[in-house]
Amino acid sequence: MESLLGVALDKPLSLVVDELNRGEKLKAEDLAVLMIAVVRELNRRMDETNKRIDALSDTLNGRVSSMADSLNGRIDALADSLGRRMDETNKRIDEVYSALGNVQRTIADMQRTMMDMYKSVLEMQRTVEEIRLRIGHGPNT
Repeated sequence: MESLLGVALDKPLSLVVDELNRGEKLKAEDLAVLMIAVVRELNRRMDETNKRIDALSDTLNGRVSSMADSLNGRIDALADSLGRRMDETNKRIDEVYSALGNVQRTIADMQRTMMDMYKSVLEMQRTVEEIRLRIGHGPNT
C-alpha cells in the first residue's frame, strides 16, 4: 500500500515543490498533497525509529536475559552450598544431642549405682548396729 501511495504521490509532490520554488500560491489540492507527503515522511521516520527501538530492545532483552541466567546460576549455587552447610550443621547438632543423651544415660546409671551403694552402706550400718546390740554393747558405746 505504501509503495503504491508513494508512486501516486511522487509526481504531484514534485509539481507542488516546483510551484513553491517559483513562489506561486498553493491551491487546496496542492496543500493536501503536501500534507500527505509530510505525514508519509513522518510515518517513514517513525517506522525507522520503531525499528531502531526494536533492535535496541532485542539487544537489551538479550543482555538482561543473559544476566538473569548468570545471576540465577549464582543464586542456585549459593542455595546448594547453603543447603549442604545446613545439612552438615544438622548432622553436627544430631551428634551433639546423641552425645548429650549418652551423658544423661551415664549420669542416670551413676546415680543408680550410687543409690545402690548408699543402700548397701545403710544395710551394713544396720547390720553392724544389730551385731553390737547382740554382743551387748548398747547403742553408740
